[in-house]
Amino acid sequence: MSALNRIWRKWVELISGQPRRRTTRSVQSIDLESRQLLAAAIAATPSTIASYDGTGNNVKHPTWGSAGSAFLRIAEAAYADGISAPSGADRPNPRDISNALMSQLEATESASGMSNFVYAWGQFIDHDIDLTDTATPAESFDIAVPTGDVYFDPQGTGTRTISLSRSNWDPATGAGTTSPRQQVNSITAYIDGSMVYGSSQATADSLRTFDGGKLKTSEGNLLPVEDSMFVAGDIRASENPELMSLQTLFMREHNRLAEEISQSDPSLTDEQIYQKARQRVVAEIQAITYNEFLPALLGPNALKRYSGYKPNVNVGISNEFATAAFRVGHTMVGNDTDFLDDQGNPVRDPVLLKDAFFNISILQETGIDPVLKYLASDRAEEIDTQIVDSLQNFLFGAPGQGGLDLASLNIQRGRDHGLADYNTTRAAFGLPKVTSFAQITSNPELQQKLEELYGDVNKIDLWVGGLAEDHVKGGNVGETFARIIADQFTRLRDGDRFYYQNAFKGAELREIQNTKLSDILKRNTDLENLQDNVFFFQTSIEGRVFGDRNRDGNLGSSERTLGGRTVELLDSAGDVVMTTTSKPNGTFRFEGMPLGTYTVREVLPAGTTSTTVSTPIVINKGMEVKGVLLGEAPRERPNRDTQVSTQSRIVIQGSLLDDSLLK
Repeated sequence: MSALNRIWRKWVELISGQPRRRTTRSVQSIDLESRQLLAAAIAATPSTIASYDGTGNNVKHPTWGSAGSAFLRIAEAAYADGISAPSGADRPNPRDISNALMSQLEATESASGMSNFVYAWGQFIDHDIDLTDTATPAESFDIAVPTGDVYFDPQGTGTRTISLSRSNWDPATGAGTTSPRQQVNSITAYIDGSMVYGSSQATADSLRTFDGGKLKTSEGNLLPVEDSMFVAGDIRASENPELMSLQTLFMREHNRLAEEISQSDPSLTDEQIYQKARQRVVAEIQAITYNEFLPALLGPNALKRYSGYKPNVNVGISNEFATAAFRVGHTMVGNDTDFLDDQGNPVRDPVLLKDAFFNISILQETGIDPVLKYLASDRAEEIDTQIVDSLQNFLFGAPGQGGLDLASLNIQRGRDHGLADYNTTRAAFGLPKVTSFAQITSNPELQQKLEELYGDVNKIDLWVGGLAEDHVKGGNVGETFARIIADQFTRLRDGDRFYYQNAFKGAELREIQNTKLSDILKRNTDLENLQDNVFFFQTSIEGRVFGDRNRDGNLGSSERTLGGRTVELLDSAGDVVMTTTSKPNGTFRFEGMPLGTYTVREVLPAGTTSTTVSTPIVINKGMEVKGVLLGEAPRERPNRDTQVSTQSRIVIQGSLLDDSLLK
């Protein structure tokens, strides 16, 4: 087997649960005495340096949140035998559920304008806080493919399966004991940058240069390469171009900070520089997660205000969170990846997601800028019960050639972990149980499909029921997943002694608190045209239609606005892409347009003429364009002198700009 195939299979096996081979990275040797001194320093100052494996963060409970800890359960386990046998024997086949509910027939963009950065950051953070390996020896839990499945059993053999093996579990639980099987988290639960640095000393050392506190790189200032894959703190770093780009971004941010720290104090050692940079990177990741990502996903004020470190709070990842609720991002992913320059122009053809898995050559060709610009400049798919074809039928390969169905795997994994049903889980999180399918979703078609599949609201799989819910007001998930996600991130924050608001003070804390992902992007790439909050991609153009009595192209105090006028938005090719009607006060608004160059014009009533010149409007990031004026006047009589302004005034985000700045 080639080195590339070995790395590719690692991630496939994590998703499908098939046994994977472990590789040992070479670790650069350093002076033993220095290592011993460092260990002593860490032990002597536990308040300043976090361990790699999470131990000791909580002094009273030193193993809470550490690598190798069991997942927590909020609802009681629901194994068929009460101990370890998978649940769901009385529920529909996962592939039947997937085919009935999950097939995306038409793309639906996020109604709130969430950008692709929401799902990309969600995966990035997920790889910081949870990872479940496969049980050893392997326990097969394959998914039976329905006979005649158009993708997985086109010949109608009735013998096809989608491979899955059960997750690793704590041997002190499950069969042979009196307690239900509990799965194990292989990495730290803390938001501690373990996807950048690793959850062990060995992994952290393997990524370091041991010179100036920096991390290793490869050509193009990309992640280091081993066995034809990028390597980082998490083994899943090369799974797709978006994830590779974020992993690379924060490797660069660490090295940028290392240079800054070194220059500010030349007396610092490599180790001191590295740890200071690491601490700052982790703080920035935490700030972005709580100040931008979670408000985008859950809505503002979904979490209570931080009130300080609470040592009695266990940060451990709940099974309900890891195995169901935080898998909402799977429904947000598009079917391909675009590559855009800073102005939003394509720099290469899009790549289908099914062709992008573990393909590091894409990033070696384009660098990370075009991928990150795309993430900021495209709206994510709506969070619902549907996922794209690349994930439902072609995950990591074609059906019968390694291809998997992520929806089926998510459902089956919940049953493997003995997750309680949707209604029982709601009750465990303090929510009322539903008594009808109409209480889950207001969509009659979805109500009917759920009833046809399950027949009983008390049998619904948690992942399916959570996705089917109507979204909470101001948020992008239903109330069940909103409650589960808020619970998890509240505990991750409050139970972390090294959380940035507890670890930093004064000006440095204020600087971290104000750091946005757009700041990190601008510091470490050549991108400049980015909206302040890159977790949303919202665009709009608005203005007024008015009767221009003096024909000067400006709206004077004595001139009236005109309602009921048809206004068109044209793209760079001159095609009409949107049409609207001005309100009684003359205002009009277009929104949701993609990157590009546009002009606005009024469809003039008979006998009138325009007194303003259409100026090209460049949308090269998420932005609001305001103050577009469309003047209208009666058509001139012959030989009458006229003076028409050749300049149209446009206000962008409250600033009056000359037309030349928009070209």
